[in-house]
Amino acid sequence: MRLYKTLMSEMLVYCFVVVLLTGAFLAFFYTPSDRVIYDGSYEPLRGVEMSAAYAAELTTRFEVRGGPLMQQLHQWSSLVFLVGIVLRAAPTRAFRQSLPGLALLGLGVLTMVAGHALTDDPAVGETSGDVPIPWWYGMHLLLALVTAAALVIVWRQTTTRWPKRGYFVMACLGLTLAAVVSPFI
Repeated sequence: MRLYKTLMSEMLVYCFVVVLLTGAFLAFFYTPSDRVIYDGSYEPLRGVEMSAAYAAELTTRFEVRGGPLMQQLHQWSSLVFLVGIVLRAAPTRAFRQSLPGLALLGLGVLTMVAGHALTDDPAVGETSGDVPIPWWYGMHLLLALVTAAALVIVWRQTTTRWPKRGYFVMACLGLTLAAVVSPFI
């Protein structure tokens, strides 16, 4: 049981590192601001008024080299992170032992909701409501920071050794394979 929790905790750390790295890449191309007229390379939406956040999402998807792969890696790593939290907490019978994992799961879900609101994608719906996009962006970054702190606490409770690099490479390759094979979530 201890080995299982140790491996699951390491996998959570690896997934979160991938989420942070891909999120940093995507942040270079993201613009959380007002409405713009889209003039990018995606022909069907050229000339349509939209939020700058959605225009930045389209630009990353269609014009940035490696942009779609980074978006998919970010989404897949986030999903695997949440599933990993559930799998790590599932064999724990004592409620008090699973509280840190449940808190981590709640933080992860809130971070994902804020991340989906960032795109302001009309196909997703009005997730953001009346809250301005820059507020969602700040909330997403703050929740990611709090999630990182909670993850370090949960991981340190489980193990006293540093993660092994071989597992990190395998986790990254698995996430990349998932992002390439199933590119449209």
